[in-house]
Amino acid sequence: MAEFILKELYKGKVQIKFYPISHQYWVSINGSPFKRGKGVTTYIGIKDKSIALGKWQQQVTVDYLIKQIEAGVKIDIEKALEAVIQCDVQKDEAADIGKTIHEWCEKYIRYKLKQPGFKKTPAMLDFAEGKQGIKSFLAWEKEHKVKFISTEEIVYSLKHDYMGIEDLVFEVDGLLCDGDFKTSNGLYNGVRAQTAAYAKARMEDGGKKTQGRWAIRFSKYNRKEYIRREERKAEIYRMIAKIKGWNYTEKTIKPYEVFEAKFLDDDKTYLDRDFQAFLNMMDLYSWDQATDPYLQGVNW
Repeated sequence: MAEFILKELYKGKVQIKFYPISHQYWVSINGSPFKRGKGVTTYIGIKDKSIALGKWQQQVTVDYLIKQIEAGVKIDIEKALEAVIQCDVQKDEAADIGKTIHEWCEKYIRYKLKQPGFKKTPAMLDFAEGKQGIKSFLAWEKEHKVKFISTEEIVYSLKHDYMGIEDLVFEVDGLLCDGDFKTSNGLYNGVRAQTAAYAKARMEDGGKKTQGRWAIRFSKYNRKEYIRREERKAEIYRMIAKIKGWNYTEKTIKPYEVFEAKFLDDDKTYLDRDFQAFLNMMDLYSWDQATDPYLQGVNW
């Protein structure tokens, strides 16, 4: 892998260096010294995710403790402390089938674009959810007459000074669209801000006007693991309701989907709305960096 990828934008006025290993961006404008830049996802990271994160941490902690109890292990102070840090221990260990499917799709798109080094269709994945995810993606491609235009392209907004790597520019049902791949168990509204930022930066640099945005999701888990986690989540909700004296209504578990594609612009005003939300996130991020006592010490 190259140390960095160099991209020229705005007819050579802007140069971006992207370092894949550290995921750093450096930008030079009109030949100025390169300075560290910030990516779209850094700014979107200011959005509060504490509720979803807290629920996941509850689930991981409970899973760990139940396994220990079922194994006959005595739960002492040390085991209790181990339980509450399992979210950090397990975060990078979990199998992520969506990432594998995403990687296959990226290779497939590069093959379709006839990029160097991608002379044939990548080999089919060898597990059930992988095969289903790919077949669903290819069926969606065929149904919507998808024509790929670019993938993994660096974009930069000279006006607002942000950058990122856009997963997809493609035609879908004859419309020029911007798209993003997600690996998760559901789509969240952050993808709206992200795709709006990419589309606006691409257009600012002379790209054709987008006619819509798509979010394409692949599940992190297989069907069995997804159902197990959803059932555990329901058990936790029931217990919280019991302890707090709330009425609990049993929720139906959403059917498992290894592939999902969602069009984000049913209303033509959504692009500008979502981009304004992104700009607000940029402002909030800058304010937070300037006033956070942890970062600024006594001078916040």
